[in-house]
Amino acid sequence: MKAKSKYGFVGMSIIYLLLISFSMTFLVGCGNSPTPVGTVDSGQDPAANVNQNSSQPVQASTDPIPASANVSVDDLEAALEDDKGWQLIDVREPREFATGHIKMALNRPLANLENTLNQISKEKDIVLIDLNGSRAESGWHVLVEKGYDPNKVKVLDGGMLQWRGIVSSAGSSSADIPNGDPNAGGSNTAGPKPEVQEMVGGC
Repeated sequence: MKAKSKYGFVGMSIIYLLLISFSMTFLVGCGNSPTPVGTVDSGQDPAANVNQNSSQPVQASTDPIPASANVSVDDLEAALEDDKGWQLIDVREPREFATGHIKMALNRPLANLENTLNQISKEKDIVLIDLNGSRAESGWHVLVEKGYDPNKVKVLDGGMLQWRGIVSSAGSSSADIPNGDPNAGGSNTAGPKPEVQEMVGGC
């Protein structure tokens, strides 16, 4: 009877330990915590981390792009409404892209941009998009160096932060605008523009 009771206690202890470890798996997560849909980081463009998983990192040029290469949020929105056939290339990482992107934009991360040039037409106007513009400017240099017409390659001024109305064209955040008026900071942006969002998460 004592032996039976002893084995019963050991069995229950094992089951208890298994339940604890199973619960901890859910509490701790998979190691890569999913990015909440619709969230934006503090405004830092993680360009320095873009190439960590790339075997051939893109060397970001520090040369400024011409002023004519910038396209405003309002000009882009008007071009989309007029169906001008612009190619929208989002050079952020897939997880960033999934949290929200402009409709019709294609995700071509900067670290792999050179390997996807066959998917980007040289005949159409191109608008490069990222979080705040810095990676898109690097992408502009990559395309121009690969023979794309510099007059046809554009960069979305202010990136997704400005598209979302988080920053104005003057570079101030919406929190700095008096009385919360998005038009008071010298920006033509009337507020956040529509985005497409995808499910993000999983192990």
